Amino acid sequence: MRYIIFSDLHSNLEALNQFEKEIESIAHDKIVCLGDIVGYGVDPNPCVEWVMKNADFSVAGNHDWAAVNKTETTYFNSHAYESCQWTREKLTEKNKKFLRSLPLDHEEGGVYWVHASPYKPEAWHYVISKTGGKRNFKSFEAPICFVGHSHKPLILEQTADGEVNDYVSDIWNIEPENRYIFNDGSLGQPRDGNPDPAFMVYDSGEKTVKIHRFKYDLSSAQKKICDRGMPLDLAERLAEGR
Repeated sequence: MRYIIFSDLHSNLEALNQFEKEIESIAHDKIVCLGDIVGYGVDPNPCVEWVMKNADFSVAGNHDWAAVNKTETTYFNSHAYESCQWTREKLTEKNKKFLRSLPLDHEEGGVYWVHASPYKPEAWHYVISKTGGKRNFKSFEAPICFVGHSHKPLILEQTADGEVNDYVSDIWNIEPENRYIFNDGSLGQPRDGNPDPAFMVYDSGEKTVKIHRFKYDLSSAQKKICDRGMPLDLAERLAEGR
């Protein structure tokens, strides 16, 4: 089984349009969305509609649930909160219903799928280093977990003796005796210093995980944000990968 995995699209339609072209040449069985379809960007409806139509399954991100009042926003910074309020006003009822329906997590194919972290998914913790790795590995039973949320690609590997190491790599060979947490980065708002959108391809037969990145019409995405009166920082950060 080959999965195309993405998360943190954040209403970036320009990135999504190019992503659709990129995956045309990648053989796959399923498309998985790990949440945060909306927030920050200014095209929430077409992004939600694409995910509804094309993703084989999706889980909820904190921005998805925040947009439909299913989780609190007290920890959001001012730009995230402003964007959330704007998104609430723009979403159609059909798309709100879809976002409300998204589960926190999903298990399939020997994989645990979740937006933020295996440890208390509803608390939206970040998985960003091996420091919290042991706690997260204790929180799910599958050999492999995929997450998003931090917008930074990352590989956590737990060896048979319980040691946890962290890596960043374009391709990874899965060792059957080890366990893994893979962070797929972000399709719509990368934060690892590289503005190119990121997604992963997991091949359960070949036991490989590959990170893919691509260029897109970033300037158009920035212009839309500015034209619709959203904070300038939301446009600037796209070019800076932060």
